[in-house]
Amino acid sequence: MSAQLTGSDAAPTAGVLGPVRVAAADGTPLPLHGPRHAEVLARLIAAGGRVVPVPALVADLWEDPPPGAVAAVRTFVAALRRALEPGRAPRTPSRVIVTEGAGYRVALPRDHVDAWYFDDLVRAAANQAGPQRIETLETALALWRGDAYGDYRWAAGDIAKLDELRSAAVEMLAEARIRQGRPEQAVAELETYLHEHPVRERAWLLQARGLWQAGRRADALAALRRARTRLGTEAGLDPSAELIALEREILTGEPEFGEHRLWRDTVAAYRATGPRSRIISSADLLRGLALTDATGLMTAQDRRAHAIDDLFASDDPELTATALTRMEVPGVWSVLDDPARSARVAEAARTTLERLDDDDAAPALRARLLALFAIETRGRRGTSGADAARAAERIARDLRDPAVLVLALDARFLQSFHTPGRWPMRARLAQELITVSRRHDLSTYLILGHLVAMQAACALGEVAVADEHAAAADRLAVRYERDLVGVFTTWYRALRTVLTDRPEPEVADAYERALATLPGCGMPGVAAGLAPLTGLCLALRAGRDPAEFAAADFGPNTPYAAALLEPERAHELLRAAPAPPPDHLAELRWALLGIAADRCADRSTARQVHRALSPARGELLGAGTGMLSLGPAGALLDRSAP
Repeated sequence: MSAQLTGSDAAPTAGVLGPVRVAAADGTPLPLHGPRHAEVLARLIAAGGRVVPVPALVADLWEDPPPGAVAAVRTFVAALRRALEPGRAPRTPSRVIVTEGAGYRVALPRDHVDAWYFDDLVRAAANQAGPQRIETLETALALWRGDAYGDYRWAAGDIAKLDELRSAAVEMLAEARIRQGRPEQAVAELETYLHEHPVRERAWLLQARGLWQAGRRADALAALRRARTRLGTEAGLDPSAELIALEREILTGEPEFGEHRLWRDTVAAYRATGPRSRIISSADLLRGLALTDATGLMTAQDRRAHAIDDLFASDDPELTATALTRMEVPGVWSVLDDPARSARVAEAARTTLERLDDDDAAPALRARLLALFAIETRGRRGTSGADAARAAERIARDLRDPAVLVLALDARFLQSFHTPGRWPMRARLAQELITVSRRHDLSTYLILGHLVAMQAACALGEVAVADEHAAAADRLAVRYERDLVGVFTTWYRALRTVLTDRPEPEVADAYERALATLPGCGMPGVAAGLAPLTGLCLALRAGRDPAEFAAADFGPNTPYAAALLEPERAHELLRAAPAPPPDHLAELRWALLGIAADRCADRSTARQVHRALSPARGELLGAGTGMLSLGPAGALLDRSAP
């Protein structure tokens, strides 16, 4: 993808996590010719891709700037450009150090600059778990070759930030290793780290916990005694409550609130219950599992299908209804991951509703079944799902039950895509989700509300609002270990570069990071055909020929992209294209048809597109995905007007 988008594979790499160095795309070192050249490059990298005005460069390079300092800076930059792009033709603009206004900025992809890539990896690891977190942090820490930015006087703040982030990464990695049952490796790494950072209390706590988990109880207690001494003598700190509590746990031999004890007690209680309680408990477990990460989601989906067969065998419609509704998984994306599996769940919900005795069934149970049916039929043509969602919402409001209401609101959202241009309504729905969930401590739906609000703000062009909701979703995802949230917020940050008209290399770099979240995300409804669709949308934005993607597999997006990929058959392909299904991608797919119709002067298709998208005038086409956009709806509508 990268070569098609920007040619970033051929870009050089630069490093400041150690002595400043640069290398060609194949790894061959590139000479920088002098210390001033290296310092100028380091100063531009420290700006994180933002413009550094020439006066700021002069002030940072010299305490007392000499005459001709500005000319010297320009000379250094010219030499740097030659060093970084030895094959660039004379009088062609640099693509690595670009001039913007009265300054310069580095325009490399973020994974080509070690300090930027390190920052991205550590932030990504915060939204990961298990082996994936370990792998990401190992990659991040391996980027370091020495002290960041050397001894440049202007870099003190940047050095402090990077060193703190490095410390956080070391400690995060140690904790992840301990959680994965690899305490010996964590202890060995922390021993070296603590020699250099003796007043990092968290590192001492992790070392003691690792030693304890490895069966070295006496060594763990000794580590805590050393921590007390070093923290007291070198930092004047008293032992924290956490250190005292850990010492007490080790002395008593068992964590007071440890994972192993909690798991043991839970399993014992589960085994003591009857079959009915076990079925309901298992349903709750599957729902929780589905909300963790890709592995949990796929496992829960698979087990849910088997559980449905077992429930029908029980011949107890109330038990079936209770268990089914405890297995519902909130959705923020209106394209189903597995339509066949969802059809089974929807049919189970419908059949169970028919089998329930209206007099005996609790209204909340009926509302949950209706919402479940709506959620599992999202993206289908027809009104049965939307009708069920509205019925669920009516019951929930009558009951004044917040847990049922947020589920019904989610169902309403997922069933709201039959007509384009409804993002103001979805924004109001998202705000109610946030308000109710925050008031009643419904964390999963609070995250969902922020993601829906983020999507709505994108569609309405409100970037600052989208930023707030994306940041809130990320914070909550870390707190509640909801790793899949990072897929949507990473894609939002890529879309943000489009909405704010960032330069094409920056846009492409952001989308490369977004595309990297798709493999193994466990959400085929999101991932199917998204990579080539991204390339096509960016090509259209940049005015490039869409035919470069003609050989790509667009999956479910094929009928809507085909006329752009094969312009010689455009009329035929446009007439063969079905109306887009009612989901997140509907507006984007209509827009692709409209652009193709405009290019080949297909007035019939243009009129269809105009009718479909007229309600979306004033919005950004496709931006409600939180991923992609083809610009203002008004511009396309004006071109396709009858």
